[in-house]
Amino acid sequence: MKPQLKRNLLSLVGLSVFVFLALGSYPSTNSNETTTNKSKSNTGTATRGADTTTYKNSSERFTGALEENYVDFSFDYPRAWQRDPKAGKGGSPNFVKVEQATDDEITLENFAVGYYTGQRDAMPKVADQLSEQFSSGFPEYQKVSEGPTKAGRYDGYEFRFTAKAKNTPKGDLDIWGRVILLPGGDNRKGAALIMLATSASDQVRSVEDVGERENCQQF
Repeated sequence: MKPQLKRNLLSLVGLSVFVFLALGSYPSTNSNETTTNKSKSNTGTATRGADTTTYKNSSERFTGALEENYVDFSFDYPRAWQRDPKAGKGGSPNFVKVEQATDDEITLENFAVGYYTGQRDAMPKVADQLSEQFSSGFPEYQKVSEGPTKAGRYDGYEFRFTAKAKNTPKGDLDIWGRVILLPGGDNRKGAALIMLATSASDQVRSVEDVGERENCQQF
């Protein structure tokens, strides 16, 4: 089970995500990424925070479905996090994924951005389908809330869930997740955000905390 929790979290985060917070980072090697000492709350108000790295999406990186469904976005994330090198390549459904993990590969928090091709009226049905996927992957899965939400200036639809990770090197852990779907519009493609955290993190203490911390950023 040593790498199992990380594998599960990363594989299930593969769908569609776009807008508003960030949970990870690593020293940037991408020319489209810069480092800043400022962070923003979810209201968009500038605050002082830990050093962050800016990720800016670029259509030049992608092929296949990601190229066809490309969407412009950028976000800031803490420099202590790492980008998943597999995201945005091959058959990956995500443009980018960032994560903070322990040395023994236990996920603390992660955040992924991918594409969503549905329209506004399809969001509740798609949310149910995604919820079923998570349910099949995590023990003791339970959806705890669902409904309209805001991601930055965009109207979206979200659900939140809880689950368990059994027999990890740190014992049984709580898993808290949040999925936000953003529909396409006249001048842009849709997207989705998937955020996950575990009770191994000392920054997130409940499902209500996911995507709500001050050092998370909005697009």
